[in-house]
Amino acid sequence: MYLRKLPSGKWQCTVRKPDGKKTTYTDKLKSRAKEWGLEMEARFKRGEKRDPRAGEIKLSEWRERLRANSPLEEPTLAKQDSIWATHIEPAWGSWPMNAITKSEAQQWVNKLKVTRVARYQGKDVDGEDAPFLGAATIHEIVNTVGALYVAALDEDPPLVATNPFARLKLPRKVLPPIRFYEPEEANALYRTLEEMFGLQARTLVELGMDVGLRPGENYGLHVDQVDWLRGLIEVRHVMTRYGLRGYPKSKKSHRAVPVPPHTLAAMKQLMEGRSVWGRCTCPKVTPDGQKTPGSGPCPGLMFPAAKGGPLNDNNFRQRYWNPAVEAARLCGKLSPSRVGRDTLWTVGKCGTEVCDDPAHKIRRFSPNVMRHTAASWLVQAGVPLYDVQALLGHEDFATTTRYAHLAPEAHDKIMGVWRRRGESSAAPRETAERNHG
Repeated sequence: MYLRKLPSGKWQCTVRKPDGKKTTYTDKLKSRAKEWGLEMEARFKRGEKRDPRAGEIKLSEWRERLRANSPLEEPTLAKQDSIWATHIEPAWGSWPMNAITKSEAQQWVNKLKVTRVARYQGKDVDGEDAPFLGAATIHEIVNTVGALYVAALDEDPPLVATNPFARLKLPRKVLPPIRFYEPEEANALYRTLEEMFGLQARTLVELGMDVGLRPGENYGLHVDQVDWLRGLIEVRHVMTRYGLRGYPKSKKSHRAVPVPPHTLAAMKQLMEGRSVWGRCTCPKVTPDGQKTPGSGPCPGLMFPAAKGGPLNDNNFRQRYWNPAVEAARLCGKLSPSRVGRDTLWTVGKCGTEVCDDPAHKIRRFSPNVMRHTAASWLVQAGVPLYDVQALLGHEDFATTTRYAHLAPEAHDKIMGVWRRRGESSAAPRETAERNHG
């Protein structure tokens, strides 16, 4: 320990750390500077390597350092950037990391519970019409800032002593109910898609609704992934908003899936006049986030966009999915949106050609309902959950078990108990009725 008086009149204490580097502390009182030096020497002798001053780094500075060397992929980083800019940086960006306490972190979480979203169902919302942040969103926000502290604790020596965002009391996450289309709704949607946009749009949705391909797996499906002889698709890459990613979402997502015969026949019809060979010219993204722009229409895409390039979520949802869902009718008649202004129709009623009956419309879901529908139909048909997991590429079996209640035998034991109980109570009831008579 070295103690000296500076020209300013303050006292500076310097202590050498176990790694050979020096750390200093300055105070106007000699006694406090000396006390700090003795405490630091004692800590280092006990084997502690952390410099308490290291935690004075601002949270925003630490995040920038981690962000520059992050191994995460671009979509994940973009999502974290949005969470940081919207919820974390305004609250904690300028704070020294060692200054945030657990009670302050909990107080922040409590405020998040009564914070309203800025966008809802793709639209800007404001005021009391905007819903509060969901429990899952709050968990994601807290996990994002907590990960910064986990990384700081993992440094050698660690930057901070504790993670104030660990083990906070967060709102309970409740999984939303499983939503899926009934076969009648799916058939109405298939029919409308083909009538409005052609066979390609219908076939793409069939692969999502029957086979359970993710939207990005459909958009990135190339002809050379299809085994036309055996009726299989090898899922080995996915289309993201940044380009074609050369590998699927997870290890189990890389899979070979069967295709229903009628869907395979439609795919063959779409391939008429096209070559099964051709160099992929799609925009691409590498694991390190590097992007390669596309070079014109891609001949290898199974379901190209209008100009030959790849589809994306926004393009598919706005141009195909939403209009078809709005126009689909269970009765098979046209919706008002599909007829000219000169056509007469009755509001709220089903006519001879045009139907506006709310009971004949299909429910309005996002394209994610396709995978839920595929899983639900298969489980209802008695397909084992492990087979459903393999088909959909769920990494965690717990994801597949969300559909277990739809299995035909799910409640057999309970129903059996009720049936036996009813049979045993029937005889005394009949005896009592005879005696009463």
